[in-house]
Amino acid sequence: MKAVKSFTRYAVIFLSGAVIASLFWNLNQFLLFKNISYTEDYDYIIYLDGNSVKVKNGTTGRIDFAGENLTQAINYALKSDELRVFIRRAEYNASNGIILKNLKNVKIASNGAKINLEGHAFTIKGDCWENSKHISIEGLTIFNGSLVIENSFMTSVRNCFFVDSDNGIILSNTNGWTECTKIEDCYFKNVRRGIIFKTPKGNGTRSYANTEIRRCYFELTKENSIAVHVEPSSDFNEGLVQNVRIWMGGVSETNQTGILVEGSMLNTLVQDIVFESFADNPQNIYGINLGREGEGPILGHGIVFCGNLTEKIYNPYNRWLYGAGGSFKVENVIIPIGVNNSYGAYQEIGLVNHLYLSVHSFNVKMQVSGEFSIDEIIFVRFRLKFLDGSISEGLEICFENTTARWLSYDDWLSTWPNRNIIQSLIVDAKTSKNATKVAVFVSVYGQYG
Repeated sequence: MKAVKSFTRYAVIFLSGAVIASLFWNLNQFLLFKNISYTEDYDYIIYLDGNSVKVKNGTTGRIDFAGENLTQAINYALKSDELRVFIRRAEYNASNGIILKNLKNVKIASNGAKINLEGHAFTIKGDCWENSKHISIEGLTIFNGSLVIENSFMTSVRNCFFVDSDNGIILSNTNGWTECTKIEDCYFKNVRRGIIFKTPKGNGTRSYANTEIRRCYFELTKENSIAVHVEPSSDFNEGLVQNVRIWMGGVSETNQTGILVEGSMLNTLVQDIVFESFADNPQNIYGINLGREGEGPILGHGIVFCGNLTEKIYNPYNRWLYGAGGSFKVENVIIPIGVNNSYGAYQEIGLVNHLYLSVHSFNVKMQVSGEFSIDEIIFVRFRLKFLDGSISEGLEICFENTTARWLSYDDWLSTWPNRNIIQSLIVDAKTSKNATKVAVFVSVYGQYG
């Protein structure tokens, strides 16, 4: 009986010790991994411990490396392909920059780590695109530096902040191309140029094809700021810019542009984008600026221009504009008649304020009614206003009696554009007399292209 009691006492002590040890082990694991997502395993966890940046092995739980800055830690962790690294929330210094060279299928994630690059770059680079592909960056905040994507394929940048720097994300071709990049849910604040498609160098091609920019926000505060810059000889083609908002003119009211196209954006769709200016007296504040050799994107639905801009679309070199849209009708618009052969105030038909809608076809009906005086002639003039603000030659039609008339295709031949997008129809009228009892009404039935 005594032996049984002794065994029971030792068993209780043993089990109690095991339970306590298990509790301490789980508590220790919780404290070490409390900021890490349990939905995915990470090969390495980087975190700040005092003045030291440590690299924990995600498999063994051991500290494999301790260094002075984040650059050293990442260089240690990323020695091969197929690695996943988690950087715990803290403020890190990377004064020497960071380079991920010739890596594949690598993921770097964080829950808000702040990296001060001190003017340097976080670079994803391949000798060619086949050596650098499927790199994913998530959840980082980058101060005073750039993220460079060079000769790489299918790089993803998500949920990142870029703050207080000269350049945000730079896409660069120095040997081959950089294509199928995804930039999503990113915020650019006080960055002079947010996303840049660089002029190719060396053996780099022009192509940045199939790049997607979604749900990104740009807060331009500096003079000479640009949200998206397509440099000369670069091709941001067959891509997408969607659900993007660009704030301008809030701090500086001079030289700010939403999208500057000096290269090509052919067949890239731009839709659901807002260009919002807070400037009272804007000087060179543009939504879209097309350079001398710039090839514009396809302007889709949901493009909104808010506030005071110098021009919605600045097109000084008359580059071809492309768009897509729906249908509309505007009926019985009264056209003021000027007297003594001087045109009266014009009416602009088809324009929707703050919203880009191009007109690709329309039918126009004129109704001239009232009482003509002896030898009176009424002149009605039609002109097309294009998206870049230019005006077509006038189509002038004269009336000597009351009538209704539809304009024909032949009537429009003299005014129809060679290469441009029609934004609205401008109509004005005049009489040969010093007074008139005639009234002119115009109805337009058209389609947005």
